[in-house]
Amino acid sequence: MNTWKVKKNSGFTVMELMIVMVIVAILAALAYPSYIQYVRKSKRGEAQQLLMNWSINQEIWRSNNTTYATAAQLPVPINDNYNFDLSVAPTATTYTLRAVAQNDQVNDVSKEGDSCTNMTLNQSGVKGDEATCWD
Repeated sequence: MNTWKVKKNSGFTVMELMIVMVIVAILAALAYPSYIQYVRKSKRGEAQQLLMNWSINQEIWRSNNTTYATAAQLPVPINDNYNFDLSVAPTATTYTLRAVAQNDQVNDVSKEGDSCTNMTLNQSGVKGDEATCWD
């Protein structure tokens, strides 16, 4: 008679767990930069939307008044990642709205590698030199 009992272990060894942890760490290290850039791009899109809404409000103001509104007359958008201002004082026929990145958003770049720290929009809907940031 065979009196030897085969002991069956269930579960994972420490080596197997370490291998899985290394694989997960490598995947996370590869995915994290893409995730961060995606978050920055979505915050940039939010700032663009705020600029366009502000532009529409300027046009509404102009239709009711003889000039475009100053920052004191028309509320400036508020955002945690961008500061909004009028880069030049508005006149009866022109204005230029600007969003300046702050916090981590200053590291935002477009697909082409251009810096997206400043975005401008004027009364004609023309975007500033950073037009690649609007894509």
